[in-house]
Amino acid sequence: MIAMKKRIILMITAVLLMGGCAKTEVPEETEDLTPVIGDAYTLFTEDAQNAKKADSWTAGVRCEYRYKFSDDTLSIYAMDGVMEAEQVSTNPRGHITQNIIANGMNSVMEGYFLDDVLYNTYNNITYRESMSFNELKQTMLMPLDAYAYPQQVIETITAAENEDGNHVYTLILTQKSSEDIFADRFDFNETDQMDDFAISGNKIIVSFDKDGYYLGEKTRFDVSFTYSSSPIDVTFTSEVSYLRNDETAIDVTDEMEKEFAAYVEFKDIDTSTISPESTYDDSPEETVSATFRKRLINRLGYEETDMPNEVWMQYNTNEAYTVNFENKTFTYSSYSINYTYSWQGDLISMGSCSYDFKKDYVSSECQESTVEKMKEVKNYLLMELYYCGLSLEDLQNETK
Repeated sequence: MIAMKKRIILMITAVLLMGGCAKTEVPEETEDLTPVIGDAYTLFTEDAQNAKKADSWTAGVRCEYRYKFSDDTLSIYAMDGVMEAEQVSTNPRGHITQNIIANGMNSVMEGYFLDDVLYNTYNNITYRESMSFNELKQTMLMPLDAYAYPQQVIETITAAENEDGNHVYTLILTQKSSEDIFADRFDFNETDQMDDFAISGNKIIVSFDKDGYYLGEKTRFDVSFTYSSSPIDVTFTSEVSYLRNDETAIDVTDEMEKEFAAYVEFKDIDTSTISPESTYDDSPEETVSATFRKRLINRLGYEETDMPNEVWMQYNTNEAYTVNFENKTFTYSSYSINYTYSWQGDLISMGSCSYDFKKDYVSSECQESTVEKMKEVKNYLLMELYYCGLSLEDLQNETK
């Protein structure tokens, strides 16, 4: 599966290199950080080597290649996905989704991993394939585990804390090591095989929470190479973000297992029949909100309501999610109870009870169980964003 997917990706890359699209810009990320006293590399190594390992977790994965041609047009390859895992230390189970976007060509994958077998649907082709849990993680194309970068490959490193008390490390790699690490750790498109391959700039941001869990890694590499005698610049960005450590559960029904039993072996499928989907446009819109709205409808089945710029989904007979883009709110409804989270203010309310995530302030009307549910509801929004290839930070930065 991994080799087959790489062949498809390389084919898409060849198509991208033959033509461009409209010019866009890559946004810079900002975050309020407080420097930490101490040797940054020592602190980083201790966090990376001693990171706690959750027995269940959810990871959101995103990466993007932006190819800039000599006429200033761009072609974009983007991938985003989610991997959920439970019982990791005993009998791992997993659920993965992945979306690949390449200038209007869409590919979609969803699979369940049970007893060392992946039951997968890839662009409407169903099959099963035996693999290890580590091989399953590799299908997400980006490294999912924390890595203690050796000191000799690092040009500069800083250590800081954000407002949540999480440890944030910013690394700049040396010129030579950046090329090797990009090729070995991140570049599944094999850009390093192109003529005149070089990297002119890089940045890696690694985060751990205050309890010692690995939160994820963001990268940016500024790459250049020559294709058919034409110079091409590439901006590569990636992000891996963890959520719901020791809280993730995977639901597989008896009906689903009956369906899995009918899947053919991977070796018996005709890989030539696997082609990009084109049922809907999954490309990013001009704003994060517009992209989120479109993907909630196309990917997750949300529907428009009678309210302006609002979508909702009936989760089951008693529960529903509503996203109101006018008010910048996400509401989880259970029977007659509504929990409403404002991503602009980073606060949530249920009746007279309110909780401010930034200030960690709870109003006097709240019970402890209500606050715990409020934190869970925020995670519901984070999961919807993960499945749409976005992050809460994306939304919040748009409202600043």
